[in-house]
This record gives sequence, C-alpha cells and structure tokens, in this order.
Amino acid sequence: MSDDLADEYRNQIRLQMHEEANRRLQEVIDPREDARVLSLPITELVGQSDFTNQEDGLHPDLVPSLMARLGDVRASLTGHGGALTVREGEVEDNLVKIVVGLDGACVACGAAPNTLSQIQTDLLSDGSIQTVFFDIGILEHYDGIVKDFLLEKSGVTFC
Repeated sequence: MSDDLADEYRNQIRLQMHEEANRRLQEVIDPREDARVLSLPITELVGQSDFTNQEDGLHPDLVPSLMARLGDVRASLTGHGGALTVREGEVEDNLVKIVVGLDGACVACGAAPNTLSQIQTDLLSDGSIQTVFFDIGILEHYDGIVKDFLLEKSGVTFC
C-alpha cells in the first residue's frame, strides 16, 4: 500500500511540475516562432553551420531549434537565464551528432546532472538527432563530488 501511495504522490507532483513548466514557458515563448524553427530540418541547420567560427558561423536558427525541442527542462533553462550552446555538430547518414553546452546561470547550477540528462533525453527524442555529447568545459565549473557525480552517474558523455 505504501508503494502505491508513493507512486500516486510522485505522479501528482510530476503532473504539477509539468503544468508549472508549461505555464512558465507560455509567458516567454512565441508559439509561432517555435513552430517555425521546429519545422526546419535539424540536419540542414547543422549542415549549414561553420563550427570553426562560433560567433558568426552557426546557423541563426540552430540553437532556437534545439531549444524548441526541449520539454519541461526548457522552463528551467529559460527561467534561470540559461540556454544551450553548440560547440560541434556533424551530419552523417542524415543523422546529427552534436556537442552542446550550457550558457548563462545554468553553467554552474547544482541541478546540472538532472538538467543535462533531461536535455539529452529530449534532444534524442527527435529522430534526426542520433548522438548528444556535452561540452567538457561544463566540468570546469564543478569540483569534488558534483564533478564526480556528473562524470559517473549523470548518464551523459562529455567530450
């Protein structure tokens, strides 16, 4: 009985968190712009980006397109002044491999293990994204147990 009750509470909390994330996102996103960038093939955006020139080389719709592909974790990123960055990307056999990082306040957040894991899950749910790695530079903002946890338990790969 206690397992059933715990599951019921867990499901209620999950639903409330999802509803709150949606409410927060509705305050800051433009649904038409999201629809536009979601309609763009991610393979083309990566293919048209020059990753050797991070300032001007990335396709201007690449990061917004990736952000639009995120679920509830997007509310955390945008709500805390963070965003995704893209360090590398390639298209192989019409599938994308990317190396992403975090920007803004999310770089050194203590919730990073869960954030990174959810970003990876959300991006991999797009059928054209095959592999998501995280920029090893993220680890420079952590030490000790948090860094060890990120490396050993987060379920993400850094390169």
